[in-house]
Amino acid sequence: MGLLCFLGLIFGVFSYLIREAVGNLEPISFEMALEALDQRQFDEAKSIVGKIQQDEDAVHDFGRALFVLGVAKADEAENEWSGHRQRAMYLVAARYLRKALMLGIPDERIIQAKYLLGLSLIRGNQPTPGVAELEALVGEENIRAMDIHGLLVEGYRSLPQPDYAAALRHNQLLLDSPELKEREQLDAQLLRTKFLGKLGQFGEARKILQTVAKHSSRLPQKMHVSGRLALQEAQNQQEDGAARRRLVDAALADFDQALRLDGTRGVVTRETLYFIGVCHEVRGDPAAATTAYDRLSKQHPDSSESLAASFAKARLAQAAGDAERAIAGYRLVLERVRDPITYKNALLTMPELRRQLLQAQIAFLENQQFEHAIALIDQLQPAFDAAEVTELRGGTQQAWGKILIRQAADLERLQRRAQERAGRYHLRIAGRALESLAHMQYATPKFTEHLWQAADNYFQGQSFTHAARVLQEFLYHETRKHQAMALLRLGQSQLALRQIPAAVATLEECLELYPGDAVVYQARLECCHAHVQAGNPEQATQILLQNINGNSLKTTSPEWRDSLFALGELYLNTGDYEAAIDVLDEAVRRYADAPQALMGRYNIAISFHNASKKPAEMARVAKTESERQKNRKLRDRNLEEALRNYALVQRILTKNGQGENDKLDRMILRNCYMMQGSVLFQLKRYQEARKAYSNISTLYVNEPFVLESFVHIANCWRRLDQPIKAKGAIEQAKLVLQRFPPETDFKLATNFNREQWKILLNGMSSW
Repeated sequence: MGLLCFLGLIFGVFSYLIREAVGNLEPISFEMALEALDQRQFDEAKSIVGKIQQDEDAVHDFGRALFVLGVAKADEAENEWSGHRQRAMYLVAARYLRKALMLGIPDERIIQAKYLLGLSLIRGNQPTPGVAELEALVGEENIRAMDIHGLLVEGYRSLPQPDYAAALRHNQLLLDSPELKEREQLDAQLLRTKFLGKLGQFGEARKILQTVAKHSSRLPQKMHVSGRLALQEAQNQQEDGAARRRLVDAALADFDQALRLDGTRGVVTRETLYFIGVCHEVRGDPAAATTAYDRLSKQHPDSSESLAASFAKARLAQAAGDAERAIAGYRLVLERVRDPITYKNALLTMPELRRQLLQAQIAFLENQQFEHAIALIDQLQPAFDAAEVTELRGGTQQAWGKILIRQAADLERLQRRAQERAGRYHLRIAGRALESLAHMQYATPKFTEHLWQAADNYFQGQSFTHAARVLQEFLYHETRKHQAMALLRLGQSQLALRQIPAAVATLEECLELYPGDAVVYQARLECCHAHVQAGNPEQATQILLQNINGNSLKTTSPEWRDSLFALGELYLNTGDYEAAIDVLDEAVRRYADAPQALMGRYNIAISFHNASKKPAEMARVAKTESERQKNRKLRDRNLEEALRNYALVQRILTKNGQGENDKLDRMILRNCYMMQGSVLFQLKRYQEARKAYSNISTLYVNEPFVLESFVHIANCWRRLDQPIKAKGAIEQAKLVLQRFPPETDFKLATNFNREQWKILLNGMSSW
């Protein structure tokens, strides 16, 4: 019991002493964290801030807390060995400090926060806002002038568009600082020579180099800068003459000496190896330049200079025509870029990298190497944002599609159709890319313009469903630009999709709202087609006559020409054959070389052929011989004109070889042969009719249509009183029918299926 009482007494005494000690301790506060910062005890400062944040009774001052964290993070970034991680940490520090300034910090800490914010922005690869922050602090007494000017020199040379004049000004202010040590003065003078070289002041730069030459510790740097000055002066020469070659030789000599003198094998060696390659490029020796770049890549593979060398090798490979190697090189460089925000390379800055990549893309397009252009675009994401890459992809696919379609005009018919299909495929891809781009930039003025480009590519690519959808979205959002053309394209797309009522409504809206627009003439043509398909030939005729009889459209315009051909075809379809013949005859005489001229002549033949039916019927029912003879002459005259025009179309197609590959031309040629036989049969010239039908049986022996020609040949033989030959033609037809494969679809070209043909031919054999 005594032992237990003794232990309890000791415990009570210690508890009392501990309570008294803790009670006398000063409570943690932000002042303690700031004091730790001043003593460069950054971990302690962060620990204090963390304890304050965990204490529910403490007063939370987020501005001072973020200030402490920002200062600590800036110190942590300064000690980071990786350049990429260092820049990332500086950006974190900058965010802390900017937020701290917004929330409020003690007045005596504002200058310090702004200075560290500017420093963190510049070191974090955000020089533009960093320079603005530090310029506002120039002349402040609480910060050393040499620190401000040194950072501003770094900031101005790191801008996307470096301001070497401003960097030179702050460099001079830095050199004027009495606190600058000798080593720092030498570095500042060498940097000054580089700025002078960039500004073309080579004489002044060399004078400064003469003063640096007295210090042996800077001889490698001095020779390196001397070589760069000579190289820059050579690049400024307008022509590749003797002076330029001497300067390049001098640069190479200086670079060789810099390599021998640099025992550290550090930045000077790496940059020197890179500029040796540049010298060989300037001399016009890409092989030697590639060798120099290879040497740098092998000796220092993970350096920023090696990345610049790899890009230069890819650029040289592209110039030499080795696109595959160039693409591989560009891919290697872009994989190493990682994050463009923290990317930093003195020899290949991000703006320069982007500029040269765009030049490479343009070179691929100019050489029509579209596959390689697309392959390069697929790798651009690190250096370009998604919208930029999508815009490049859309533009490249559009150029690819248009050039394929343009080149198709010089090809044979079959090859032309295949290439046009390929071109339209790429235009549809371009439309998809540009539509995606539009929605990426929904809140920008470019939204509707990209929608219009997407719709145009969809339309040119004959993707009418997508074209109609995007055009409707465009018309919903845009109220001023491209309105008439958008309505025309929408109507054309709806017409192609067989949405006839919608097409009529859209095209009539275009005609009503924009009567003075240039597209109204094409809109009338399309509205005519829509009314024809809707079963309104009268409205279609009136619309076409507005184009033809109006005063504003010249006869040389494509719309007037197309309207004339369309009117003739409309008269043909409505049974007004005389009007069709007059209009189509004028059209083919005016526009003999037009694409519609051949079909126009064919329609003239059909019009004469159909026009012969009425007098033939009138001759049959005529009550007097004179009336009968009159109608027979009119019938025969129309048939002769039809025969002449069928023969003319046939000769044109046969002479130009148009009936060999194109389905439409082949069908027209086949019909010409058949119609000539029909006309000759009607004229009772049975022997000539039989020969015309025989042409079909010879030329189209592998098509079901040939069976009809054998039937007509048999009819001709019967009219010639040759029943045996007529039966022989039927037997030949039966043999041809047996040769057709089982899967042949006879309904596509004839009125009967296989079984019906068997029944018909067997029946005719028994006649």
